[in-house]
Amino acid sequence: MATVDITPKTSLWMAGFAARTQPAQGTSQPLHAKALAIEDVRGRRLVVVTLDLLGVTGPMADRISTAVRARYKVPRERLLLASSHTHSGPVVDTQLLVAYDVTPQQIADIEAYTGWLEGQIVDVVGAALKGLAPATLHAGETTAGFAANRRVQYTPDGPVDHRVPLLRVDIGGAPKAILFSYACHNTTLQASNVEWHGDYAGVAQAAIEAAQPGLTALFMTGCGADANPKPRGTFADVEQHGRALARAVTDAMTGLAPIAGDTRAAIEFVDLPFEKALTPDEWKTRFGLADPYVARHARLMETVKARDGKLPTSQPIPLQVWRFGKAVTLVALGGEVVVDYALRLRREHPDDHVWPVGYANDVFGYVPSKRVLTEGGYEGGGALLYYGRPGPFDATVEDRIFTTLERLLKETR
Repeated sequence: MATVDITPKTSLWMAGFAARTQPAQGTSQPLHAKALAIEDVRGRRLVVVTLDLLGVTGPMADRISTAVRARYKVPRERLLLASSHTHSGPVVDTQLLVAYDVTPQQIADIEAYTGWLEGQIVDVVGAALKGLAPATLHAGETTAGFAANRRVQYTPDGPVDHRVPLLRVDIGGAPKAILFSYACHNTTLQASNVEWHGDYAGVAQAAIEAAQPGLTALFMTGCGADANPKPRGTFADVEQHGRALARAVTDAMTGLAPIAGDTRAAIEFVDLPFEKALTPDEWKTRFGLADPYVARHARLMETVKARDGKLPTSQPIPLQVWRFGKAVTLVALGGEVVVDYALRLRREHPDDHVWPVGYANDVFGYVPSKRVLTEGGYEGGGALLYYGRPGPFDATVEDRIFTTLERLLKETR
């Protein structure tokens, strides 16, 4: 295990809320990158890196994984970059720039931070690998109750995944790491907050580590793109949710079952088609619109078309499967994934003991299910504008994702 502070040293634009009108003004809670390295009996390694970020981009993941492979011989399928999706962290790379009125200097500052951050992530992977020691693994799950489906205008009693999967690592008979997840937007704090903070996930990790010195707590976000913490909006709320999650994890840690066996891993990138894009003339009609986000998006699309000769017709999504013997199957999906994917995975694969994770390896926008696409709304396609994509996905995305996941699950058995 290894941890590094990734809190920006300068004032950068914050990722996640288009309503913000200024960059960060300070730090309420430090942001971290944490790495957990596991080596099985055959010498094959897995490394998960958890990040107090809205998410990494695909190009960032490519650069990081290339460096990790070159330096540490860890192949791409055995490196997982999992983001907490805090909306009180920095913009990285070119993420969500449609949402913000950034200056050229602010863009340069974001680029500089991104380069530094990538180096820190590669280094923390190395530190975790260097610290490998004989260990035992234990797995199980508990629950938390503060997530609420936020698409009430479409589905008043919409589904929520309250499960909290857990993986504990013991060294010398003592717990040294706990990896856990929850399927809920990490957005208790709102746009009014202009200080760096890990939100409920950051509070939970800090509380777990404070209660058990020497233990590293690592958080991943589940398939909770359509769930929000309830209540939300204040620092009291974020403490309440974070500490509730920490208590649930701590109380369940002693009841986990030992797991054994080798590890297997696979990753594949699947193209998700967009619906038919607007014509160049249709884009130009948006340049002067009063909505600044729509106008910025239209200008970005014109820039992309001028640079590449065309607009993208699809978006690749990374799909990753890790198996820990027969006890746990971690399924990590890129993007902001709605809860239907987690529920379907568990329903159709009860014997695989699936642990669904979203916001993994590339947070490029929302990944709606067929149901959410049909209902429409923000998660159904509207949010892709802020991510700089040419339009919503077509109706085949869920089937395309599950066709590939079925194959990866079969290949890793």
